[in-house]
Amino acid sequence: MREDRRSRYDDGFRREALALIKAGAGRDALARRLAMPRQTAEKWIILYRSGGEEAIMGGGSNGSRRYNWETTVAAARDHVENGLTKTEAMARHGIASIVDWQRCVRRFLRGQVPVR
Repeated sequence: MREDRRSRYDDGFRREALALIKAGAGRDALARRLAMPRQTAEKWIILYRSGGEEAIMGGGSNGSRRYNWETTVAAARDHVENGLTKTEAMARHGIASIVDWQRCVRRFLRGQVPVR
């Protein structure tokens, strides 16, 4: 079994995960094969579906993304009012972070959207 690499996943590890995700590995298979937490495996699968390889590999950023208000509102509206799945709405609007996505939907549902 592989050593615990939770503290920092290197590019080689991420490439290996990407190959498995592309091959159709699910959360449990990915977690078991790479000895990673199931929650992380699930998050990476969602990230890949919504943002492609760049979302898993980090895209050269420090991991902190900011989305403009219009993008987050449009994504939440597509999900809540137009029936898109979470993954579809995230992919359509280029949102790679599930945390940003959840925050956006909560605000939208509370009516905290700009009036235009």
